[in-house]
Amino acid sequence: MKRICQKCNVISQDFNLWCQETYCPAENATEIFDNGEWFGPIEIVQPIVVTRSAIVYHARRGDEEVLLKIANVGCEEKLRSEAKAFLTLARAGQHPLLPVLLPAHPQGSVTAYPYGWTVINGRVKYYEVFRYADGVILRNLLLRNPQPWFQHAGWIILSIADVILYLHKAGRLHLCLNPDVVLVRFDKQGIPRPMLLDLGVSASGNAVFEMWNPNYNLPAYTAPEMLDGTKGAVGPATDVYGMGLILYEMLKGHPAYPYHLKKDDAVLKSVLQTEPPPTGRIDLKNIPAIAEKAVSQQVSQRFPDVLAFVRALQPNFPPIPAEKKPRGVNWRMVFIILASLLAISLLLMFAVATVP
Repeated sequence: MKRICQKCNVISQDFNLWCQETYCPAENATEIFDNGEWFGPIEIVQPIVVTRSAIVYHARRGDEEVLLKIANVGCEEKLRSEAKAFLTLARAGQHPLLPVLLPAHPQGSVTAYPYGWTVINGRVKYYEVFRYADGVILRNLLLRNPQPWFQHAGWIILSIADVILYLHKAGRLHLCLNPDVVLVRFDKQGIPRPMLLDLGVSASGNAVFEMWNPNYNLPAYTAPEMLDGTKGAVGPATDVYGMGLILYEMLKGHPAYPYHLKKDDAVLKSVLQTEPPPTGRIDLKNIPAIAEKAVSQQVSQRFPDVLAFVRALQPNFPPIPAEKKPRGVNWRMVFIILASLLAISLLLMFAVATVP
């Protein structure tokens, strides 16, 4: 087992973590499990992504592969609220781009156990279990290919927009969109199929939404209205800003604001004081202007909601192809073939037996 600091990205191999940065609360660093280690009855296969609020693992529970999400220190209530929100949303109709919540305890129901808890090294750890979904975290995808094909970039954003619109219709804002919470799978046709792994900071569905929290939000992906105290300005356009930042990053080849190995205060100052520069993508027509409008610092200058954003973006891309499902086994045909082979075998045996 290792320990990891979400502030500095420092990983300790021997469980002891000492950070030289005085601003960094290293004593609150969370545990990160390696391949073959156990989290209660769940075996870890490998970590998938480390976010400020949780770590998501590819894991195995008995014979079943699952996604395991463990809350980091200080984010326990967020995970509990999120699990309840996943359950409520699934009852209303499971969105295909959200993970399927499973019972935290295999002998219980998901209604009774939307989340679970266990004790690790004397500390209570809360967790969620989801049906396994294959894919690559968008952040890792962009590290390998900072500027994906613009059509793939558009399809990823339009897919995310569909699930964000679903959340908005359910009375929830996300407020925490960034490439770390998007899992992308490529189907057999090479079409990107994203999944949103996290419901953000407003999972409780309260009427008053929480503002920026260093335990949850990445400063470089936080809308200015969440930072400057203009609480009334936080709304659907805030999530448009989040989607716009991801689209902007894929078009330009790097994030709008620096975030790696920088103190939160420095990043937040940059977010509040500077507009993202133009993407410089002169090879594309309307798409860069749409992304740049979506990331405007002024809420009034953005698209007012997800539908307006989608209506502007969608005409610039062909429709997302429907995924071709693998053909099921035609058991009727299998039985016919087996019966035919059996009949032929019997006829040959009879023919051989009657030969003098």
